[in-house]
Amino acid sequence: LLSGGLAGTIASCLTNPLEVIKTQLQSSSTAAGDMVAGRGHPVAIAKRIMEQDGVSGFFRGLPPTLVGIIPSRSAYFYSYQQIKKRLGPYLPEGSPPNAMLAGFMAGITSNTLTNPIWMVRTRMQLLADTTAGQRAYNGYGDAISTIWREDGLKGFYKGIQASYWGCAEGAVQFILYEQFKTRLLGRLNAQRAECGLPATEELPKMTYFWSAAAAKMCASIATYPHEVARTRMREQARGGIYKYKSMWQSLAVISQEEGMKGLYSGMGVHLLKVVPNSAFMFLTYEVVRSWLSEFTVVD
Repeated sequence: LLSGGLAGTIASCLTNPLEVIKTQLQSSSTAAGDMVAGRGHPVAIAKRIMEQDGVSGFFRGLPPTLVGIIPSRSAYFYSYQQIKKRLGPYLPEGSPPNAMLAGFMAGITSNTLTNPIWMVRTRMQLLADTTAGQRAYNGYGDAISTIWREDGLKGFYKGIQASYWGCAEGAVQFILYEQFKTRLLGRLNAQRAECGLPATEELPKMTYFWSAAAAKMCASIATYPHEVARTRMREQARGGIYKYKSMWQSLAVISQEEGMKGLYSGMGVHLLKVVPNSAFMFLTYEVVRSWLSEFTVVD
């Protein structure tokens, strides 16, 4: 729990500015007019944020992130480890089926617990379009009360369908990560055996980093459209109407109106954020877990 939460907290703080830019790139406001006007480029959005809010604008949504990241990442990593062990008698640990199921189920657990937090964060990160009847929130309390007043409890679970679909990304990532570790550890121990050294269960620290980075990049590219759909589903109503109502409906509308470009809007910035974020998080997790195991603390 501690290793997963600490890893997620540090990584998210470092990459929050990219999260803000990515979220605005994914929004329907950007897709509708800014691309045509040349304002939908990451640099243009960064300039606009700086002009409107200064440096603090790049840290919109950070408080919910700090509130949610520890329970989210802790639940994710803890669930993954426990489920992986429980599946062990039926599916060997380290095997693709074991990693896939454990990663998917861990994602379901984490997303169900924390979706309301991410809903508030997304609303705070999106710039309000006053011409469409949207309004800027006067702080997090205003955002929470407005969501509750307009949609009740279900309002805090907008985008949960896309988040569940996104669990496939976590499953793919864990499969690749476990496979990379297994293969690289086997290669390392073969080299150690040739030198007359005993086998080890630990890889060099940067090997964890690059393994996690490669796994996250592959998984993110394969499943990215759900990210755009989730952001659209969490937007405020435009003219009193919610245009994006479910994941599949959102994907169909985006595909029809914007094509493949719309489905992958913001992916470059997303990869710049999540790849180093995930690599650093997994590295921190492995290091802290290894350190805690020396003191016989159960992870």
